[in-house]
Amino acid sequence: MKKLIILIVIALFSKSMIAQAGSSVTPPASVAKAFASQFPSAYLRKWEQRKEGFIADFRIKKTKLFAYYAPDGTWKGTEAPIKRTKNLPASVREGWNNSGYGSWYVLDLKKIDQPDGPLYTIHVNNGTLLDSDHHDAFLEEYVLFFSEKGELVRKDRMP
Repeated sequence: MKKLIILIVIALFSKSMIAQAGSSVTPPASVAKAFASQFPSAYLRKWEQRKEGFIADFRIKKTKLFAYYAPDGTWKGTEAPIKRTKNLPASVREGWNNSGYGSWYVLDLKKIDQPDGPLYTIHVNNGTLLDSDHHDAFLEEYVLFFSEKGELVRKDRMP
């Protein structure tokens, strides 16, 4: 019985490892070369392909990052997590507090480096403002995009 359980666990583990290995794609040489020159010390986990281009899922010093490239190898941006709102630049914190969403619950923070300058995203919902009777019916969720100067440049409503 013990051997049967071990064999089942090994079979399930092997199947998941094969599924993970099959989910990565190989980017064109121009994309791979651009990534390697931009992030020489990175540990590349996998590549994903989207209609806009390719996404590198990688780590540098235990930080999980994503780099976005066009099919021709042009770098579009790099996404990095931010752990706490206190780690945002002061101008972005001030812009967020003055945007009307400062009291909303923060789900996620990111910095997106782009060729034309960084953007900061703050993923929020109004769950902290609702009582338990109305939480599901009136929950709103947005991803707010702030410039380095603290200006709210875009607001995407989440489904």
